[in-house]
Amino acid sequence: MRIFVLTGPTGVGKSEVAVALAERFGLEIISADSRQIYRHFDIGTDKPSRQLRQQIPFHLIDILEPDQPYSAAEFARDARLVIEKITKARGKFIIVGGSVFYLRALFQPLFPVPRVDPAIRQKLQAEDTNRLYLRLKEVDPERANQLHPHDRQRIVRALEVYELTGKTFTQLSSEQKETTDLLPVYAVLTMPRERLYQRINERFDRMMANGLLEEVRSLKEMGFGTNTPAVQGYGYLELFLYLEGKIGLDEAVRLAKKRTRGYAKRQLTWLHSLKGAHWFEFTDIADVVSKIEPLLLDTLNIQG
Repeated sequence: MRIFVLTGPTGVGKSEVAVALAERFGLEIISADSRQIYRHFDIGTDKPSRQLRQQIPFHLIDILEPDQPYSAAEFARDARLVIEKITKARGKFIIVGGSVFYLRALFQPLFPVPRVDPAIRQKLQAEDTNRLYLRLKEVDPERANQLHPHDRQRIVRALEVYELTGKTFTQLSSEQKETTDLLPVYAVLTMPRERLYQRINERFDRMMANGLLEEVRSLKEMGFGTNTPAVQGYGYLELFLYLEGKIGLDEAVRLAKKRTRGYAKRQLTWLHSLKGAHWFEFTDIADVVSKIEPLLLDTLNIQG
């Protein structure tokens, strides 16, 4: 089964293009965004508004509380269930998002992951993120290089898998024999690097103007902190550190923008490794939608 996937680096305009396509062709949207899955994280994740979600069916958004861990394997499981449900109802859908681990897990199945061991998880959670990352670099340097040093949730999980199985995440992945009948057709949005970085910076400024700091303050008052899985995302972590008095607000904004640009760079590295992907330069929504349309119609078998 061919699956249309609209992807690209953060800030490139995926959501706007996805909405335009969904409205034009009556599509449902399956989100592959590792931050929009969390409730209460709205402004900083550029989550579609509730009003828009009443007009267009979105899936896998607002499905977890911020302190609930969620793995790429769980996303793959949940996405397949949604795909089966929509297909059974004879609906049409696209997958939209840039979470590399989610897309890889869906189309390049992971090894069967061992269940969480509470004792091991508690022991690892008690340690500093930097110390955990250094240990991961020792036991599984390939996996460590795939992760940001602040991606505490995935660092902990990689070490947990190692302690539970005696094998590294990389070893288990290389031994994986499972296949999938889902064939991705990637439509990748891109733009010149300088323009992308400018858009990322401007978007964060817009989020701050729209109340991101107040959203983070509300999350803090709800009892969430820097060890909460959802808080590890760029933008939120830096503002939490500001509210805790560890850095100034200007520094928090600077670091958030820097981390977001670094994330976009890592996304692009993976996207360039995709064989057979179709690349589209984002100029304006109408232009890119018209260019994507033939590929979309062919993939979803829709008559134009």
